[in-house]
Amino acid sequence: MGRANFGDVFTRELAARGATVVVYLDAIIDNSYGRYHQLLLEDSSIGPVVGRWPGGPRANKWGMLTDFRPGSVLQAKFGPVLELIARENPHVSGIFLDDLGTRSWFPGVDFEAMPEMEKADYRAGAIELVRTARRVADRYGLALFVNGTWSADDGGGYPDPGMHGCALVDGGVIEHHGVDEIPFFAEYAASPQWGAGTPRGIGYMWTINDADPATRAAYVAAGIPAFATSQVDRDTVDAPWSTIRDFGLPRRGCPGEPGRRLDAGGW
Repeated sequence: MGRANFGDVFTRELAARGATVVVYLDAIIDNSYGRYHQLLLEDSSIGPVVGRWPGGPRANKWGMLTDFRPGSVLQAKFGPVLELIARENPHVSGIFLDDLGTRSWFPGVDFEAMPEMEKADYRAGAIELVRTARRVADRYGLALFVNGTWSADDGGGYPDPGMHGCALVDGGVIEHHGVDEIPFFAEYAASPQWGAGTPRGIGYMWTINDADPATRAAYVAAGIPAFATSQVDRDTVDAPWSTIRDFGLPRRGCPGEPGRRLDAGGW
């Protein structure tokens, strides 16, 4: 779901009927719309205001790049905010972390021109965020998804930077790419590193294609996604394509499948 509709009656009913409902969170851009983004990014009960990446680059029209380097304010606040999401929303079964990858493709960030130390900080910060999210996800029985690239030797996968994929997440997103890129993304999505460090041990890929249903169909035919969407614009999202089967994702809001907390650990 989005930044603000995770608690709607409709969302809760979806969960009760067996859907895996996920909450959207973007720690990489300083757009504080939505309660959990306000708590994370602004001066709040969780901690002080989050700083910007050195040099203050504008990522895109939605905001500036946050300072998510290891040891930053954002890193300290991230775990408590995820814990709050899990506690306040027992019907929610997962977290969707937007823009989280080991390199930037933002139009306002010249990643290639970054000093090597800064590139290393970007990668290390992304890994630290996903490690924190994995701890919370395991504690509450949540799924974890990222929309950001974890490409071999280009930012790098995790833990092996020479392989595609992130072992700590249940799946990734391939957003707004054409048919000509299917050969690359077929290899990217099939990497055994996706999900290798999760309870399910498998990666679920979601493709989001620009407008053309034929592009969606081509990605589906190539066997890349578990879920696929053709997106006319960002305000109009079609229902995703998926085979009708149980993918083994958690369903905390479904009767008989309650949420869980495995320990009382803090941060």
